[in-house]
Amino acid sequence: MTLHQPRLSCSELHQRLQQSFAQLSEAYPAQLSTYDFSIAGRRVVGRFVGAELARIFRTAFEPHAGDAPPALEICLWDETPDTGIDPRLGLSHRLNEQQLRQDVVTGTSVTGRYVCHIAESWLNILDLEQPALVGCVLDRSRFHLHERARPLEWPLRFWLRRIGLPVLHAGLVSHEGAGILIGGPAGAGKSTLALACLDAGFGFLSDDKIGLETVAPGVFVGHRLYRSILASVDVLQHFPQHRPHAHRLETDALNKAILMASDLFPDRIQASSPIAAVILPRRDVSHGEAKLVPARRVEAMTRMLPNCLPLYPTWDSSDIGRLSDLLRAVPVHWLEGTAPPTHLPQLVAQALPQPIEPPGKRHQP
Repeated sequence: MTLHQPRLSCSELHQRLQQSFAQLSEAYPAQLSTYDFSIAGRRVVGRFVGAELARIFRTAFEPHAGDAPPALEICLWDETPDTGIDPRLGLSHRLNEQQLRQDVVTGTSVTGRYVCHIAESWLNILDLEQPALVGCVLDRSRFHLHERARPLEWPLRFWLRRIGLPVLHAGLVSHEGAGILIGGPAGAGKSTLALACLDAGFGFLSDDKIGLETVAPGVFVGHRLYRSILASVDVLQHFPQHRPHAHRLETDALNKAILMASDLFPDRIQASSPIAAVILPRRDVSHGEAKLVPARRVEAMTRMLPNCLPLYPTWDSSDIGRLSDLLRAVPVHWLEGTAPPTHLPQLVAQALPQPIEPPGKRHQP
């Protein structure tokens, strides 16, 4: 006779994962490490059982400066065979992988408190009320390239939304304290433009995704999430000086590589920047030499929205309204045509609104 095993609730799963992490921390103290890092300027305390897993997080995120109270706690262990960690220790808390995949579905709980992430290489759950994320890596060899460059991207989007920083699919660089948002679909040239600006001395926040904060009506600030650049191998052809810093996985089908902006120019990494302009790169040889062309707001919305809709369920109608407000609040330009990367930063700087001088100073010799 086979007894039916009742399914785990989200709260039970979170509790049992916490118990397993505590047990593994005691069993493998030499592999336990703590790292205080920053996500969107908030302090996150990470505790990891497994040296290589800890290294991935130390690489992807900037260390946090200051002693602010933690906004999030992350506790993870690594069951990859090379760690020597015995995954059977979790069985005392009924954390069998096969059973979990039957019991738990990736998504949010009915109450919205818990976010379950059951993926090929991850098993973790985020409690948005504590807030705390706990779980394990089943096997790092299953990691896709983007999971190394931007670990936990999916569950972290729910936490960022909870604290008022919904993720926007766009790059962001800054010039003299003013942020320039870089929007557009994959392949539009966001990474190329962000890398060119980084090389030219601009501040770097992201080539792909940011946390967007509304600080006042019509006033927006973008926050860095990761310090990685996920660039295609084709993009790197334009930046031969950075190829030695690129990391690739031969098994990755996207033909991309990871660059860490902190490895290239650590003094140019910025945590946040007010957004003062939007640029929409549009590479097309038929447009001739690269130039800035004013864009209508509806054009910008049409260009940026398709990339943001896949962020659902952490993106909804209110975020569409927020993006529309942003595009009305700052100047928006197409960056059309082609040019060597070294020529692009000057055009980007020109997209920023020029300060208005007092009338009495305009014609002074």
